[in-house]
Amino acid sequence: MTYKGDPIAEKLDKMAEAVAGAVGLTRLQRRLNSDVPPRFRILPLVLLTLAVAGLAIQIAWPGGPIVWPNGPGFWGFWVIMMAWFGTTVFFTYGPLSHRRKGKWDEREAAVFRQGHFVGMMWALGAAVLGSLAIAFGKMGAILHLWTLWAPESPFDWMAITFFLVTLELNVAVLAASAATPEPLDDEEE
Repeated sequence: MTYKGDPIAEKLDKMAEAVAGAVGLTRLQRRLNSDVPPRFRILPLVLLTLAVAGLAIQIAWPGGPIVWPNGPGFWGFWVIMMAWFGTTVFFTYGPLSHRRKGKWDEREAAVFRQGHFVGMMWALGAAVLGSLAIAFGKMGAILHLWTLWAPESPFDWMAITFFLVTLELNVAVLAASAATPEPLDDEEE
């Protein structure tokens, strides 16, 4: 918004518009305000990688790489929490968000259902396979064949829970982004 008659405010407005245009904020703002939601591809993969790294830290150092007063599993838990927080923030801008008022059309509802179905199946598969691996691993540990990590502390259980939620949401966004059609050329600019 330009301020008529105030030369300093007009110059500051022009400078702000030039900076926003140079870094791409105006284009991003137009895309976020349009009815066509952005398709995320790289961001969910980065957040999934961060969550997997957090779970690996949780398993490798249940007490953390150094002794920390907050108890075991502190570091991996917080890495997973950062991935979950990033997922929930960017989830509201992705293809599964419901930014418009009113009901979804049939295509939007189908994309939403398909995305969450694929995400839930991946989370279910990770939960089932992880539970089986821990169960069989603990049986071997009881027989003194090997040792295996199993969740014991509250940080362990919360890390697993937030890992599964992060997995479901990011896979759902990836599936919905793949199912969302490309915007038409005449709608972009």
